[in-house]
Amino acid sequence: MARRKRERGCCKDCYLYVVVGFATLGAILFGCDQGNWAGAIEKQGFTEAFCGTSAECENPETHPPDYTSFLSLGSSLVQLGAFFGAIFLGPPITGRLGRHEAMFTGSLVTIIGVVPMCLTTVQSMFMLTRFCAGVGVGIVTYALPMFISEVSPPEIRGTLGSAFQLLMVMGMIGASLLNTQDWFTYQASFSLPVYPAVIICLGIFCMPDSPRFALMKGMRNHDTEEGSRRAFKALKKLRGSKKKAEAELEDIKRSLEQQEEEAPWSMLWECPSIRKRVLIANGLQWMQQFCGINALLSFGPSMLKSAHLEMDIQVAQFIINCFNLVGTVAMMVVIDKFGRRPLLLVGAGMMFVFMAASAVLAWHMEAKEHSSGLATGLMICLCGYISFFGIGWGGVCWVYPSEIFPMDIKEKAMSTSVGSQWLANFLIAYLVPHQVAAFHLWGTFTFYAVCLLVIFLMVFFLVPETKGVPFEEMDRLFGPRLGAAAVFSDTESDVSGSSVE
Repeated sequence: MARRKRERGCCKDCYLYVVVGFATLGAILFGCDQGNWAGAIEKQGFTEAFCGTSAECENPETHPPDYTSFLSLGSSLVQLGAFFGAIFLGPPITGRLGRHEAMFTGSLVTIIGVVPMCLTTVQSMFMLTRFCAGVGVGIVTYALPMFISEVSPPEIRGTLGSAFQLLMVMGMIGASLLNTQDWFTYQASFSLPVYPAVIICLGIFCMPDSPRFALMKGMRNHDTEEGSRRAFKALKKLRGSKKKAEAELEDIKRSLEQQEEEAPWSMLWECPSIRKRVLIANGLQWMQQFCGINALLSFGPSMLKSAHLEMDIQVAQFIINCFNLVGTVAMMVVIDKFGRRPLLLVGAGMMFVFMAASAVLAWHMEAKEHSSGLATGLMICLCGYISFFGIGWGGVCWVYPSEIFPMDIKEKAMSTSVGSQWLANFLIAYLVPHQVAAFHLWGTFTFYAVCLLVIFLMVFFLVPETKGVPFEEMDRLFGPRLGAAAVFSDTESDVSGSSVE
């Protein structure tokens, strides 16, 4: 009898992983889009359709200027659309309707953008569809980390939150693997995000609600009883225990007593404690992009082609993405053991080493005759670089912002963080082709090596550790906060004086 109870309890505990696993299909959607671009633009059908058959179209350092601009916009418009979706559409949908509704809407918008993208050969229409698909991606990536963090217990919140990065990398690997096949056309490559988006649309409402959001929504609608009922129902499924669900529900209720009303936008900068969190969350997103990862993910094959690597560049990109997966798995194993801050520091430090080495190798390749030894060394450096990106900067930048904000300001604060991710992503995606054309490979790598050195110092001095800290105790880490109704009160100076600096 006791054995049957233990097995039943184990199965109930597994339900949480099923919920998180299904939700992170949204990350596969994102990963497919990130992974398909670099390979699709090197397909012969793509270059013939949008550039032509001239020899100049084959080498990124000799691309016609108008085609370089097209590639810049084609890559970066997804990120610009995602910025729009995360800032303007994600918060009202997620805050008023719910996390499920936001993921459904984002997936549907992605489908609407991707389908015509696969069919058109008109540059203006292609760029419009890229923007539309990006809007959907932005909504999904805004709501997904928030949902995962709210259904996860503190002791494994980092591991489950980093599942977002794991599934994203798996989507990238799947896309890059398919792109190595000659029969796999660029149209098929661009269609990849549609499949996880369809699955999300069909199944997301079968998943339990976010307990915290269900309770908060009930309070805002003056129907606390209904909110409590829905929150308890979700917690009982997620924790697999009525006793655990009751205890956690009481903790959430106590933490939300002062957060019944949604806080105004002014809370983001008026309250010193919240302002500090906003600056760190946004800073991490900008730092993630300025470490140079988007240059490698979006234009890795083009870079390797200009380096004359004696290997199929699509296969090389697939290998690089596999090293990203190895780093991501390592991060998931240790994030709740060692914490967020050590992973960010180790990741930035080792990425700097490999990026600086890549710059030196690329300089020698340009100054001297190309050799297979130098190209192979560059490939090894890029694999080392992306491994430590996976360990430190791939998942932590999504986990950290999702766990530090109180519920009454979370939608607004998270919109700035995810918006920063996509705005920085847009900027880097747009700049990289121009950087390679103007400064060549070695200059591009040098730029990001310098950025990584600055990033290491900023994390060392400014980013505190959040490992194992419950949502309800984040004020202890970042300093006491002002109540939503007290933003303009005379107590602001007293509270800011007691904040952690």
